[in-house]
Amino acid sequence: MIISRYICLLLLLAFYLPMTAQKDLKPLVSTAEFQERLKKEAASLSSIESDFTQEKFLDVFNEKILSKGRFYYKQENMIRMDYTSPVDYQIIINGQKLKIVSEGKSNVVNLGSNQMMNEMKGMLAACMVGDLSSMTSAYKLEYYESPSLYVVKIRPVSKSVQAYISEIVISIDKKNMAVQTLRLSENAKDYTEYHFTNQQYNTLTGDEKFVIR
Repeated sequence: MIISRYICLLLLLAFYLPMTAQKDLKPLVSTAEFQERLKKEAASLSSIESDFTQEKFLDVFNEKILSKGRFYYKQENMIRMDYTSPVDYQIIINGQKLKIVSEGKSNVVNLGSNQMMNEMKGMLAACMVGDLSSMTSAYKLEYYESPSLYVVKIRPVSKSVQAYISEIVISIDKKNMAVQTLRLSENAKDYTEYHFTNQQYNTLTGDEKFVIR
């Protein structure tokens, strides 16, 4: 029960692809050129900080829940999300540890002791930065493009991962290869969507925001 709870919390770390953008999609012809350019851009990226708006839809409640906050990423494998609306909430991932702060109470979980949790952490970090080279044969990747975006659809092959994630769709700006949005579908109806704005790159010098005690 505890592990399932924290897996669900990790699933909140996703961006979204607006459905309107998918109308103009067509299969990407030169995937090798795209992958090389993406890898090069990802190699020059040391940190990201951005505002975000989250939209969470749960079919059982038939409603969308909106949240806002600030997102931080820093090499290697350091992620932080500070929710500021409608409630204060914090998620920090640093290496093999996950910290959650809610209502002034914190809880720390060791990700390295659970293979599923560790795999999901690596997958989500890869998607956030746009470096898909770490994606293994455990995932099926399909590449598309629109006039302004590259779009990658990621589907897990493993049945155990499919139990929590049915598909991730990541969109990347053609101009600067920046990850703009991701849509994470937990099943056919439930999903989490994030929209990031005011992005800043390579601005974080220290690790203070990612300290887990």
